[in-house]
Amino acid sequence: MFAKFYQYIRAFSLDVVAGAVISARWIGNYFNADIPTEAILALGLTVWLIYTIDHLLDARKLKSKDVFLRHAIHHKNAPYIFGLIAVVTMVLIFILQSLKPYLIGYGLALGFVVFCYLIYVHFIQKTAIWAKEWFIALVYASGICLPTFSYIQEIPLILIYFWLQLFILASINLILFNMIEYKTDKQNGFNSFATIKGADFSRRVILFLLFAFVLIWSSSFLLFKAEELLDYQAMFIFMASVLAMVLSKEIVLRQEEWYRVIGDIVFVLPILEILLIDG
Repeated sequence: MFAKFYQYIRAFSLDVVAGAVISARWIGNYFNADIPTEAILALGLTVWLIYTIDHLLDARKLKSKDVFLRHAIHHKNAPYIFGLIAVVTMVLIFILQSLKPYLIGYGLALGFVVFCYLIYVHFIQKTAIWAKEWFIALVYASGICLPTFSYIQEIPLILIYFWLQLFILASINLILFNMIEYKTDKQNGFNSFATIKGADFSRRVILFLLFAFVLIWSSSFLLFKAEELLDYQAMFIFMASVLAMVLSKEIVLRQEEWYRVIGDIVFVLPILEILLIDG
């Protein structure tokens, strides 16, 4: 029963939302940023809206009965989900009224970029593009770091460093999923990095990103001397190791979409440090 319940959590991107809000709180804790709960909640609702709208737009293109649960649910229940989007949007607007104006401005700017991108990808562009995963990774990493940036009102080098690691991890996560779902995406006419560049090339890109991550991760010990950084770097390398494991065991993890379960949990892992260390 729990397995079925968790399938619906993933279908509605709630694990992705959890990863965003937990990682945002985690990054903020490093800087002792006074991030209100309303800002974290607004981030979670925004992430859910973006992913849900994207799934609904993808569900319009279904060409095969061999689809993933998330697409089937959004295709079958589109009217109800649109109603839920309206409710969540109203809740988000209500929450935004309690936030500082400059945070609202940053969030609206990022949201506008995402809106323009979705319009372009789903309604304007005529040829397949391979940049979707990179764009989503950029927005996801930026959304995680945005609350911290907004409340410390500066961009220290270490925050840029955290953003870069989050961006690489999110890119690996998304391209890895696309590589594993290559055949199904092809059947349904979904464009992704893997369907355009090929599964083999995607694997090489993932390996390159993992190598780049290790190099960047290692450089932290030369660039930064903060003692508390060690805990964060331990968590980052743990997150990367989990994704590397998924890549190495992709055939086994295809069953019941375990690769997505484990892959999306990566951004939830910082909760261990929040609970055990920050406490």
